Amino acid sequence: MGLLSSALLLAGAAAEAAEPYAAVASSGRAPAPSAPPPPAAPGSVEVRVALSRGAAEEVSSVRLRRLLEIELPDGASLAAEPVGPLDDRVATVWIDRPTAARLEIQVRLDGRAIVRRQIAVSGLTSDVAARLVAIAASEMILTELRRARAPRRPPSPRRPTPDEIELASRDLDALSVSAGPYAAVVSGGPRVLGGAGLSLGLRRLRLTESLFARLLATPSGGETLRWLEGGLSGDYRFWLAASWRLSVGASASIASVRLPAAASVDGIPGARDTWSARAGVGLGVETRLGGPLWLGLTLDPGVVLRPAPYEDARGAAGAVEGAWLGVGLSLAAERRSSAAR
Repeated sequence: MGLLSSALLLAGAAAEAAEPYAAVASSGRAPAPSAPPPPAAPGSVEVRVALSRGAAEEVSSVRLRRLLEIELPDGASLAAEPVGPLDDRVATVWIDRPTAARLEIQVRLDGRAIVRRQIAVSGLTSDVAARLVAIAASEMILTELRRARAPRRPPSPRRPTPDEIELASRDLDALSVSAGPYAAVVSGGPRVLGGAGLSLGLRRLRLTESLFARLLATPSGGETLRWLEGGLSGDYRFWLAASWRLSVGASASIASVRLPAAASVDGIPGARDTWSARAGVGLGVETRLGGPLWLGLTLDPGVVLRPAPYEDARGAAGAVEGAWLGVGLSLAAERRSSAAR
């Protein structure tokens, strides 16, 4: 019996030693390594998850990743590593533990603004906390995906500033009407004339062409003279500020001259009327009173082109001639052809 028992024990040991070799021989090859995760589909979002040291002490990173992979919405896949190459279709999830009782989840998608959510984990087990974090993170990723897929509203066009509108308005076409008192000093004949003038102007590209008319007369008590003129002027305007501008130009006019007290005019006895003409330059400054109203002061030096000779009642000869210096004050109203937008 002793020999039989020994033989049985040796046979059992030999069979156990031969089992692994038989298993290997039956398979025919070594077991294949686990397959790598499939690549993300085109257009899908890769989710990269990382935990701070404090958060890793509260929840298991491995457990959290497994739960998050289950909870992720369609179109999102969990990355194998928390870091990787930069890409437009990446959602980064960072889990932190700002306090002992709370975990904070931060999610950023495609470089958008970071969204945050905090979860109270005081008194919860590690597994329950991991489940809550995975659910909250997946909801945040889904919300960001919907925002990214929603059509973006086109940005509203930038409206010009008041300064830009004012600057553009300087080159707009404008119609202007002005009126005001006018006085002139003439070197020959009656020395001082005074009266009023009216002007209608069209401005284009800061150049203004105007038609004007003035009625002037000598003050009472001296040699009487009536000067009624109409002419054309042109000036260019320079803006010093939004409410101040200068003008430089030239003018020419033709006038009807009447000398009621003269014995003869132009060598014609009994004549009282003749004509004359003058030309000059204009220098002006204007200030805006408000809206379309401008107050202007103009200096108008020039010369009488056609003298108007006459004889007074005493037989003394004279002539309206020589240099002309005029000064005018005007109130102008402008109307632009179109408003700057």
